[in-house]
Amino acid sequence: MSNVWGLDVQQVRDLGTNLDREADSIDQILSKLTAVLNNTQWTGPDATQFRNDWQGAHSTALRRVGQALRDTAQMARTNAAAQEQTSQG
Repeated sequence: MSNVWGLDVQQVRDLGTNLDREADSIDQILSKLTAVLNNTQWTGPDATQFRNDWQGAHSTALRRVGQALRDTAQMARTNAAAQEQTSQG
């Protein structure tokens, strides 16, 4: 059995597209949840703390996940392009 090195360029490009799509989904979820929270009739110290936590740690964490997916998508596209160039060279 032989080992094969390389990648299927189209599959890796598709992976990049899927990663970007899921990052967009996270952005949409973040936006939707933030809007729901902002329209919630909830007052008091618990509400203030919850909103502060959401606007600080939680929404920041979701944005980081989205950015990590986008960075990974770009890396996949770069690898696919490099493989394509190597294969044509």
